[in-house]
Amino acid sequence: MSTITKPLKTTSIAPAFTESEIDSNPADSTRLDLDKKQILSQTTHRRDEATKLLASLLDAKKVSERNLAAIHQDDLLKRVTGNSSMDNAITSTRKLIDSFNRVIDDLRRNLSDEELAIH
Repeated sequence: MSTITKPLKTTSIAPAFTESEIDSNPADSTRLDLDKKQILSQTTHRRDEATKLLASLLDAKKVSERNLAAIHQDDLLKRVTGNSSMDNAITSTRKLIDSFNRVIDDLRRNLSDEELAIH
């Protein structure tokens, strides 16, 4: 007897910044400081979204594996390549989160304590 589960809610990650949000003229240092704080805030938000996406992917993988086991079916991609499409998506999302964390760390190193307190 196979179990049927509800489809999982998928999450997409919007671009971190629009072209209009990127100011290539750093002449105004006040504007640049605000931009750094805005970039930190938006990057942290996108990282948090990616973390939620990762949790959703991990849950979906469990459901998928459980459903495949219930119908005695192998994951064909995993059999051929060693990784399922879910494994690939999870790996990519983890790399994305790591990238966001590196950017956040760099931004925090470049903001003064005073600037970070305002954020």
